Order: sequence, then C-alpha cells, then structure tokens
Amino acid sequence: MDPSPAEKRMKDIKEAFDQFDTDNKGTVSTKELANILKYLGQDPTDEELDNYMKELDPESTGTIDFLQMMKKLTQAVKDDDTIDELMASFRVFDVDSTGTVPTAEMRYILMEMGEKMTAQDVKDILKEMDPDDSGMCKYVDYVKKKYEDLQVAKAKAAKLKAKKKKK
Repeated sequence: MDPSPAEKRMKDIKEAFDQFDTDNKGTVSTKELANILKYLGQDPTDEELDNYMKELDPESTGTIDFLQMMKKLTQAVKDDDTIDELMASFRVFDVDSTGTVPTAEMRYILMEMGEKMTAQDVKDILKEMDPDDSGMCKYVDYVKKKYEDLQVAKAKAAKLKAKKKKK
C-alpha cells in the first residue's frame, strides 16, 4: 500500500533534515533552513523564511531541532489534506469533471446536507462560488480562495501572537 501524503511528507522532511544535520545531533543551523525548504521543493520568500525562523527558533539560538521542524512542516500537509477532502466532496457532484456544479444543485447541497446553514449564508456562499451569475458554481476556485484566506489569517494570527509575546 502506498504511503499517505502525510507519511510521504514526513519521510521527505526527515530525509531533507538529515542531509543538513551533518553532525547527527538532531539540529540544523537556521542558515540551512532555506536549503532544506528548497530540497523539499519550496521556494519561500524572505518574509516567509523570517516567519519560519521566528517560529522554529524563537530564542534565536541559531539552531532548529528536528521535532520543531517536523511539526511546522507537516502542518501544511494537514491543510493540504483538508483541501483534498473538500475538493473530493465537491467532485462527487461534478459529473462532468469541469470544476463546477450547477448553482441550483449547490444550493440544495448547502441547504440539505451536512451542517445546517441559514438562507443568507447559502446566498453569500453561492455569490462567491458563482460571481458572474452563470448558473455554475466554480468550486475549485472557491476552495483555493478559502485556503488562501486561511493562510493569510494564520499568518496574521502568528504576527499578533509574536507581538504579544514581545510585550
């Protein structure tokens, strides 16, 4: 059986970490973080790298330990798994595999299945999913946008937390 995306990601993180943990102490220099992320196929901006550094080395010791790094980098997999699950739930209704579902059908899904929503909440969601009022909800775009919004909110929360910590 193939490993899950999370298991594969953890294996990749361990492999990348080991490449740069040359003395086998379970730590790497913060200077190596960019190289580790690139090894993992990421290309973080300077700001993203700074955020990683602050989170992974809050005392500015100059080192990052494996468990801290694993926890941080596997969080992205959890988010990706959630997105995959959400996309899969919409795909069930996307019989033509177009990334869309008829708005009327989506209205029914939102009103009758899963968590009960108000009519206004459903109307607001449908407006976001079908912004041009074409009669087709673009769930792929909607899920991607919501994921991006979540990432922005998480980054803002982390900044606020860091500011409070400094006070």
